[in-house]
Amino acid sequence: MVDAVETGFVPGRECGTCTVCCYALPIDNEELQKLPGEVCMNCTGRGCRIYETRPRTCREFYCGWWVLPQLGEDWRPDKSGVLITPQNENIPAHFVLREGIEFMVLAGEDAVRRLGFVETILAFVRSEVATFLALPGPEGYFATRVLVNEALKGHAAGRDQRGALAVLLRMLDASKTHRFERASLKHARSG
Repeated sequence: MVDAVETGFVPGRECGTCTVCCYALPIDNEELQKLPGEVCMNCTGRGCRIYETRPRTCREFYCGWWVLPQLGEDWRPDKSGVLITPQNENIPAHFVLREGIEFMVLAGEDAVRRLGFVETILAFVRSEVATFLALPGPEGYFATRVLVNEALKGHAAGRDQRGALAVLLRMLDASKTHRFERASLKHARSG
């Protein structure tokens, strides 16, 4: 188990049988390559078959559930259908914090309607953190991402969860007609 005090992680957090990052995210470096939506060749469905010798990319990755104490056990990605990750690309210049947060919705409307989802999104918007809603594409395609701060700013200020939910559900519905971008790998595949 990881030393929570030393690392800043929430005490008691473990991946357990969660393997969401093993399929949802693209990985493209010299150690490991996989397209988004593709299951990593090392994933057993209940963990990693090379866990003790896994690549540095995997050893150093921890989703938002590991570091956000306001998220309970039911927010683990395999339970919530939401993968939370730090985001440092495409942060608009007006954000003082240069790192944002992304909520990848894997379980569709159920994930957006789950208790605490809207409140958590609104808390980040109120804190002026660049907050993205991401929706995965088909296997081999990048997720679509939308910055939600401007659309939810008024709802966040007024703590209007019902209005914010309606906006998020419209975004989710609009994603059904989105043309996803095919992912490509810059590094040669190993294995």
